[in-house]
Amino acid sequence: MEKRLPTYLGLLYVVFVWGLNTVLVKIAVSHVNALAFTALRFSTMAPLALLWVRLSGARLNFERRDWLLLLASGACGFGIYQYFWVIGLAHTTAFASALLGSSTPIFTMLYLVALGWERVRSTRWIGAGIALLGIAVFEGAFAGHVTFRIGDALTMLAAMTFAGFNVISARLAPRYHPVALLAATLLIGTAMILPAGIPALFADPPTLWPPVVWEVFAFAVVFPIVLTYPVWSTGIARIGAARVALFSFLVPIVSGALSIPMLHARFQTHQLLGAAISLIGLAVATLLGHLSVTEAWAQRAGDIEH
Repeated sequence: MEKRLPTYLGLLYVVFVWGLNTVLVKIAVSHVNALAFTALRFSTMAPLALLWVRLSGARLNFERRDWLLLLASGACGFGIYQYFWVIGLAHTTAFASALLGSSTPIFTMLYLVALGWERVRSTRWIGAGIALLGIAVFEGAFAGHVTFRIGDALTMLAAMTFAGFNVISARLAPRYHPVALLAATLLIGTAMILPAGIPALFADPPTLWPPVVWEVFAFAVVFPIVLTYPVWSTGIARIGAARVALFSFLVPIVSGALSIPMLHARFQTHQLLGAAISLIGLAVATLLGHLSVTEAWAQRAGDIEH
């Protein structure tokens, strides 16, 4: 346990940064145009990504056969994803954004099954069903007043889009350096963000942004990716992807908790209940995903017969 303590502390740091980032960006986009903020943020991150490649010794050399996959990965991981995520965040709560965003593993599973790339055990389907039920409860489906906002819909689309990034990057990851892959997809995403982001910057010039937005900007440029991805990757290497995935379920909790003092958020009972149900469902799908209910019952029946 003592040997793993630094890893666990590092993962908790990542979870806190990601949860805090959602709240901080929510504050920023309540003051300025969401696309303008995102365009400037990624324009600043792109050179940092290239610097990271240089310092790591990686090379941006990709085989021609992977160009389309690389383009799709950049679109799903950063380009199209950011349109859905940041505009969605501007029209919903930070807590809802973090919770709905955590549904990405469900859509990743659906894509893998649809493509025939992975066989999914029944326990994962059960966990996914519980998670979706929790989202329905969170949105008020059983409280007599459904409150599914346009921002919630866009955030769900963001989760579906990022799931595509998970599937595509899994094909590319074995062949390329992780820093090179991250930098390339980030650069592609930046190129997709700028066509809408540049006009937004002219309409909402950064020179008029209040100091609080610049404080958030500095954090959002450096921490959520540059100072967390290496820690997250190290955690996966040391304790495994399944255990690390459990930490991601804490992100909505961190966002929700920080929303109370920072955004003066208030939560209704059905929202807290729905969030708990959804996170339990995701945990079931992750922890028990290797089990099959039908095989377990068949084994039990065989034991009884003997």
